[in-house]
Amino acid sequence: MTDRSNKSFPEGRGPASSLSSRWDGRLDPEQKSWCEANGVPLAYDPMQIGWVIADKEAVCPNAVPSAPLSWKAKPTRLLDFRRWQSDDLPAFRQLLGDPQVWRYMHEDWPGEMTETLARDLIEISALGDHHDVLAFTLDGAPIGQMRLAFGADPSSADTAELSYWLGRAHWGRGLGRDLVRRATQRAFADHDWLYRLVAFVHPDNPASERCLRAAGYHDRGHRDDGWSCFVTYRDS
Repeated sequence: MTDRSNKSFPEGRGPASSLSSRWDGRLDPEQKSWCEANGVPLAYDPMQIGWVIADKEAVCPNAVPSAPLSWKAKPTRLLDFRRWQSDDLPAFRQLLGDPQVWRYMHEDWPGEMTETLARDLIEISALGDHHDVLAFTLDGAPIGQMRLAFGADPSSADTAELSYWLGRAHWGRGLGRDLVRRATQRAFADHDWLYRLVAFVHPDNPASERCLRAAGYHDRGHRDDGWSCFVTYRDS
């Protein structure tokens, strides 16, 4: 069995000296990479919107957490991301069966959201390495989606395009801002190489612009088709 307590954390941030004070919260990319390379168990904490050490006792037996890990608390509204599942088919059809949800998307309204079409879209979301697609959930039930498209800017290998949607029944409740903010933080947490995110907004969708600005994005003008471009950076 590996004695993780004798391993060196990056830049000398050893578990015995700093785990209880500096590693209670979300890990930065360097810390996350070190943990993965050394077999340290990790967990994604939806409350902190980032990766944390799942079992600090296994890393530093003498560490005493300063507070309970937040995923053990019972929040009043638990928001998270996960992969689409086959069991989500009815909810997926209901959410995307509304033409209003497609109104400001890049893609055109496909018509009736049949079971076959919904199943195909769920399967496509999990295929390939050109994108990363996650369902946005409220108390475990899907209510929207985030998608990262890689290679959005061929001249910048560290850039991805963020797109998202939210079911109409959940509009006007502040969930859109939560979705964008958490999707942005999740993107940077999951992809260490990612430095810049871009998002494009339909000219008739000011609500989405407000969500992006609230999440720290900055307006970078308009494309030729009138869509607004918003940008944020890892170190913003």
